[in-house]
Amino acid sequence: MEKTLLDYWWVPLVRGIVAILFGVLVLLWPAMGVLVFLALIAAYWIIDGALSIYYASGARNWGWPFWGGLVSVVAGIAAVAAPGIATLSILIVIAVWAIARGLLEIYAAIKFRHVINFEWWLALTGAISIVFGVLVLRNPAAGALAIVTLIGAFAIAIGVVLILAGFRIKRFRNQRRPMGV
Repeated sequence: MEKTLLDYWWVPLVRGIVAILFGVLVLLWPAMGVLVFLALIAAYWIIDGALSIYYASGARNWGWPFWGGLVSVVAGIAAVAAPGIATLSILIVIAVWAIARGLLEIYAAIKFRHVINFEWWLALTGAISIVFGVLVLRNPAAGALAIVTLIGAFAIAIGVVLILAGFRIKRFRNQRRPMGV
């Protein structure tokens, strides 16, 4: 039987758990140094991106999760390659990543709206990402503590939505075909 994205329902679940863990760590240590924060966000982007690319590798319609994952991996590698970058530049990279990722999630929701009945989860994830990115771009020089708190809250919100989406995808998959098939 051909594998589909529905067979990888657990990947959004894992992405959600990683996002929540990241968000909690950021909120617990808001005063961490810029380099530690940069390493943490780079690791999150690389793990999130790698999971999305893996998700894409198992299905025929691999486009949106692959490109979204690639955006995340490239952003993570860029953050590691230039650790001395100014805080303002880091925030701009974060904002651009969130907006690009959000646009790709909304694209996926629109593309698959006739195939799935949970497309609004994808659109919601994308909308949250875009709002976050725009807020950071509007005032990147705002206090670092406020930005770190916003990043932590964003990661937790995205994590909750991804976990719920993973379980929704699993339920949808199980309704479409009997277990064991």
